[in-house]
Amino acid sequence: MDKRKAVSFITLVVPWLTVPLLGKKSFVRFLPAATFIGYFFSILSEIAADRKWWKVKNALFPRYRQDFSYLLGLFFIVTLWVYKLTYKSFFKYLLLNAVIDYIFIFYIVKYFTKVRVFEFRKMRPKHFYFLSITMAAIIYFYQKIVERVIVQEVKKEKEYIATK
Repeated sequence: MDKRKAVSFITLVVPWLTVPLLGKKSFVRFLPAATFIGYFFSILSEIAADRKWWKVKNALFPRYRQDFSYLLGLFFIVTLWVYKLTYKSFFKYLLLNAVIDYIFIFYIVKYFTKVRVFEFRKMRPKHFYFLSITMAAIIYFYQKIVERVIVQEVKKEKEYIATK
């Protein structure tokens, strides 16, 4: 297996090995936000490919412009872990996201570029960093809305059952 395939495979599979440590309750609780941000970055990846902001050279899925091994692996699972570790504190959440995004964008991407899995082209890393932090803030409040709706639905269900 060449380096590109190995990196893509590790990026997809290894994060999923941590899911049992995350717990079923946390996985289900934060699934909407992780899925939402995954969809958003999928759409953004399509736009990026057209505008040549970055280039994905994903060896596992060579016919696709998106890096599914990253979106469905590392990115998805790290999003769940960040929520589990920090959700009740927006400041901690944003700080941890800022640190993780910084490490990823300014260090890990250098390695991905070296092994030819990913590279920035017209978009500068600092712009992608700003975009990532902005989206982290947006999905935090998205998760808050999702939880508020769920609590309201559970309350309605209990009221309905109590009236029977």
